[in-house]
Amino acid sequence: MDEDRKIELNTAELEAKRAAEMQLNSYINPIKIPNSGDTNVSETSSIPRPEPLIKISDIPAQTEPEKQTRPIIRTYKSDVEGTIQTGHLSSINIAMAENRKMLGQARFADIEVKKSKLNKIILIVSLVLVFGGLLIFFIPQLLIQLKYGEKAAPVETVSSEPIITVDLQDKINLKDINLNRISTTLKDRVDESATKLGQIKNIYLTEGEGVNEKLITASKFLQLIGASVPASIQRTLKAPYMFGLYNYNGNQRFVVLKVGSYDTTFSGMFTWETTLWQDFKELFGLQTDNSSSGNTFSIEIKKFQDATFNNKDCRVVKDQSGNIIFLYSIIDQNTIVITTSTDTLREIMNRISKSRTITQ
Repeated sequence: MDEDRKIELNTAELEAKRAAEMQLNSYINPIKIPNSGDTNVSETSSIPRPEPLIKISDIPAQTEPEKQTRPIIRTYKSDVEGTIQTGHLSSINIAMAENRKMLGQARFADIEVKKSKLNKIILIVSLVLVFGGLLIFFIPQLLIQLKYGEKAAPVETVSSEPIITVDLQDKINLKDINLNRISTTLKDRVDESATKLGQIKNIYLTEGEGVNEKLITASKFLQLIGASVPASIQRTLKAPYMFGLYNYNGNQRFVVLKVGSYDTTFSGMFTWETTLWQDFKELFGLQTDNSSSGNTFSIEIKKFQDATFNNKDCRVVKDQSGNIIFLYSIIDQNTIVITTSTDTLREIMNRISKSRTITQ
């Protein structure tokens, strides 16, 4: 009985073991179940399967592990989480890494700032050296040019309109001089003039400034030097005049006046002779011979004498040696020349004659 019992138990265990193996094999190697319309059914499909000891319904359903979704956009948080998962970093390690990163960035920024400052300093020093070298080269050249180079002629806002052709000109504005001693100023200007032999220089006076600057008239010129012009001459006197010098045996001064009537001028000049020497004494630098108090030459009213020069009638003043030291001549119907030398009178007449020839 006992042996039969053991045999039965062994048989049951074997059956159960076999059923379990078949059940496991069905899971591992499932058999394809043909479709209802499939006519080619293998013969093995008709073999009945043994009833499984463990039903599939009895096995608890295993849920599929949730798929780990990874964010589409990477963020600092996701990167840190991934680092922690893969590298098993602690919060302390993360903090240390961040600290090292921040220190590295600060050090890099500090280096960049220092480089920028250094570049600026180098640039400034380079510019200073370049400009310094240019100044060292050009300043001596500029000083030499200013001292020895040709000076540009000043741009005049008013034309001098000289009566005769001239070689040089010199403008004086009334605002720049002392009007109470204008004769002395003009005399000094003549004495200081650097001219060549045979040159004539025109020294003209203006008033006003800028666009309002203009030449003074002959009447105002004679008034400024304190000349006592007779009324007959004053009425016929025209605006143009000329004061200047002729370089021949020194700088010889002269005045040229334009008038409108020869007859009135001729009689008027005889009247003017009583003060003419005194009127032009300071301007022309005329000297009085004081050798004796009784000498007629020492008095201010000089005696004029008739003379002829180059077929022109003149009225002259001579010194005790008989040299002409002051004269005037009406050289044509409209021109009076007052000067100190017959050489100057001759040059003025020649230039007026040339001017008339050119205009004709």
